[in-house]
Amino acid sequence: MLRFARQWSMNVLLAVSAVAVSGAAGAQELESESEFAFGSRPRCEPGGSLFAPGEISLEERSEYRLALSADGKTAYYHVDSDTPPYQAIYVTQLKNGHWGPGEVVSFSGTYKDSDPFLSPDGQSLFYSSTRPANGGAERPDTDLWVVHRVRNGWGTPEHLGPLVNSPREELYPSVTRDGTVYFASGTFDTDFEMYRVRRQGNHYTAPENLGPAVNSPDSWEYNPWVSPDGRVLVFASLNRPGGYGLGDLYVSFNVAGTWTPAANLGPSVNTEKDEFHPLLSRDLSQLYFVRQTWDPFVPSDFYHLDTRCLWR
Repeated sequence: MLRFARQWSMNVLLAVSAVAVSGAAGAQELESESEFAFGSRPRCEPGGSLFAPGEISLEERSEYRLALSADGKTAYYHVDSDTPPYQAIYVTQLKNGHWGPGEVVSFSGTYKDSDPFLSPDGQSLFYSSTRPANGGAERPDTDLWVVHRVRNGWGTPEHLGPLVNSPREELYPSVTRDGTVYFASGTFDTDFEMYRVRRQGNHYTAPENLGPAVNSPDSWEYNPWVSPDGRVLVFASLNRPGGYGLGDLYVSFNVAGTWTPAANLGPSVNTEKDEFHPLLSRDLSQLYFVRQTWDPFVPSDFYHLDTRCLWR
């Protein structure tokens, strides 16, 4: 049953792309299959539901980039705060149905750390940081780093190197099972596009732009989340024509090595506000994301929804 549920969740995401091309008829045809696969219709609140209110999502602060362990019982996320540490990565555990108080992870809290992403095997955590690569002063830009599990927690952070990191901003790492790293690179004064680097031994290849199917010349493309097998890419795009708000979530699929044209995930998740930092659960049944209001400013929080709601 679990294997079938995983496959169905993938089919739902594929249906999003199909509906974008062929209209709603395909979604109506799939509805009875959804009920068969899961036994009941999902509860679909427009825009999704607040995730862990009062436990992880707190009104007085902004939370960004959620990462969950395979069993869904450990959460990593980064917090922006008006008090030290101003930008750090936190961890919390789910016990008896509630998330405990978050604590700053052992390797964070000195520099501006953000964008945690757990590798598919859970043994490495990739993130963005202004930590200096070779000691000295804090970096003026943000680079990609990785830290590996050791017996009693996490080891020493490792810089991904000068071939991956540049004088621009490198942010939002996402990693597949074979070690390929997806990320966004750019500057806040211009724009961001998405790239990937492949793992070769102890090194990475030169960055490869993901191309015009997902990157567009007049918009920001960032916050990539990629499935462990590299087949599904969900990302955020800012000011993209045809969107629902300032920033929306999109999906693309790797078919025979080529990315399909990005499809907007639609009004079930995207609103007139800013949606970004997507994350799909391991079985692809839940979509987690961040929602932000900028005018007037409201601190960001995490939201989630059943992926079957994407085409309803």
